[in-house]
Amino acid sequence: MMLRKLMVFCMILALSWNANAQKRRTLETPSTVIYALPQTVLKVDVVAEKTILKKGPFADYAQKYLGISDVVKADGNSWKLKAIELNGKGEVDSEQFHKLTTSVDYEPSLIALTPEGLIRGFNLRNSQFENVEKEVIALSDRNVEIEYGKFSIDPILKYQEDTIYKVVETDTAFVKIPVLEKQALTKSLEEKAEEAAHQIFKLRKRRFKILTANFEVLPPDGKAYQVIVEELAKLEHEYISLFTGKKVSIKKTYQFSYTPKQGENGGVIFRMSPQMGPVGVNDLGGRPIRVDFKNMNVTDELAILPTAGVAPHQQIKYRIPGMADVAISNGKSVLLKKRMAIAQFGKLASIPAEVLLNENYSIEFYPELGSIKNVSK
Repeated sequence: MMLRKLMVFCMILALSWNANAQKRRTLETPSTVIYALPQTVLKVDVVAEKTILKKGPFADYAQKYLGISDVVKADGNSWKLKAIELNGKGEVDSEQFHKLTTSVDYEPSLIALTPEGLIRGFNLRNSQFENVEKEVIALSDRNVEIEYGKFSIDPILKYQEDTIYKVVETDTAFVKIPVLEKQALTKSLEEKAEEAAHQIFKLRKRRFKILTANFEVLPPDGKAYQVIVEELAKLEHEYISLFTGKKVSIKKTYQFSYTPKQGENGGVIFRMSPQMGPVGVNDLGGRPIRVDFKNMNVTDELAILPTAGVAPHQQIKYRIPGMADVAISNGKSVLLKKRMAIAQFGKLASIPAEVLLNENYSIEFYPELGSIKNVSK
């Protein structure tokens, strides 16, 4: 009895399996996925230094009271390129979208794409990809001010006694009586400059006396010596800036992009403005910074095997990238030179999509170039 029940169960299981198999064959429908191949976009990271020039209020008296001639003559800005870095990034090539159509034997979900739609691979595990985030730090201008009243120990007003005559009426006549009156007057710019120069020499003298132990009461320890001397030097520097002016430098970062095209040798990637620093190519007020590239034509002799009899939508397209010498120059001065892979300077190739029917194999691509990285089992 038990044996008969077991045989009946096996027959039901076999019939069910056959039914599922028949059902799967009758429901086979094409599955389609669209992916893109990349083109190489040149990314130029620029570090520029902005120097803010601020004229001191007593600049015209620096030579007279301090004997200093090297001073800032006028307010302004100046810019200088400090560093340039060149890298290639893969971005979607609008002319290289491809369609892959297969049967239900291959699931399109096994195709790995980047968020932009670039091909990454087939039958890959998520653990094979790393997500790297880059920290971006933005710098801002500082306020550069030079104001005498902020740290001056002398009053900005002076008082002057003048003799005025007051008319007094007597019994017989009107009499003028002299009266002393104190008036508050604003000091002239030169008077302020003279006082500031006097304070500079007083600060130097006090620092000298501390360093030579020429005071009756001295700081209690070496740390106190250091703090006092540093603060006196800082205050002296602020007073001197009233004559010499200030120069404050700030570094800023920029990024510019350029997409190489077949048949082109390069072009202007950004401009350097004396007032604004790095600006776009349309700002004609700056001098042009060019990027030039020389195609090495490394794939010209490469023979691409034809895939006869295979429909385009049943082929996996990929790139074999080219190489180019890339240079960035400022006029006749070459700022940077680099040899790098350029995807669109190479050739397109393909492999039959039938290789994907075996899930034991995986294909991984370089998303930045669209070329095959490895085929593994």
